[in-house]
Amino acid sequence: MSYVDLQSALREWCYDPEQISVRKILGADGEVRLQMRIELGIIQMETEGRADGTRPHGCSSLLQYHRKRLATYTERNGTSLGFEITPEECCELRTEASLYYRRYIALFVLEEFDSVTVDTTHSLDIFDLCRDYAEEPEDRAGLEPFRSYVLMMDARARAYHALAEDEPSSALAHINRGILNLRNHFESLGDYESVENSEEMKMLHSLASDLAYQMPQDSLVVTRKALRSAIENEHFEEAARLRDELQTLLEPESH
Repeated sequence: MSYVDLQSALREWCYDPEQISVRKILGADGEVRLQMRIELGIIQMETEGRADGTRPHGCSSLLQYHRKRLATYTERNGTSLGFEITPEECCELRTEASLYYRRYIALFVLEEFDSVTVDTTHSLDIFDLCRDYAEEPEDRAGLEPFRSYVLMMDARARAYHALAEDEPSSALAHINRGILNLRNHFESLGDYESVENSEEMKMLHSLASDLAYQMPQDSLVVTRKALRSAIENEHFEEAARLRDELQTLLEPESH
């Protein structure tokens, strides 16, 4: 077995600590792959399935494998009650989530936002699976600290994709939905301080404000709908923010 010194490739593509460096390459087999330059080398990822190209248990992902297990268990028992994921399996799922994290960051840099949401959805589904079925309490809670970040990235990617399709009203709707999802997440943890002060929430509020100045008149419909939803769900602080946003959108009509 021969080994290849990567030094020439690393010199050709220098590491820049100030930015995330990502590129697409055409593999020897003709397949497109992603590469990310990190401090100690280059990471290469597949564009579909698991980023490492493996098929655990013959499935496209561990998530798919455990979902099949869950479906079989539920069909056999008439309920999912009693279905459990072991600590070792949770560890494997966390590793898979980290693979999808690396790839959706790379895809976000490349502005392939529709692909970003495929991977953020996969990650959130892993979070849900561990939260609902892990044997041990620490595994049920293990991924929850990262949920807010993934929710934020998912909302941003959906909004940017909508903007690329020239649908600013949809973009604002995605951001407002992301804000509500974040609020629900923090409140479920009893972390009420993060509802207003988390970096993820600040990012989405800032983006919502930026979008408000770009909105056509039909954005009034979107914002009013989000306001009604916030009031119905008793998210009164969010409702107050949406009222302010609505007032901003109505200001041009008053002049």
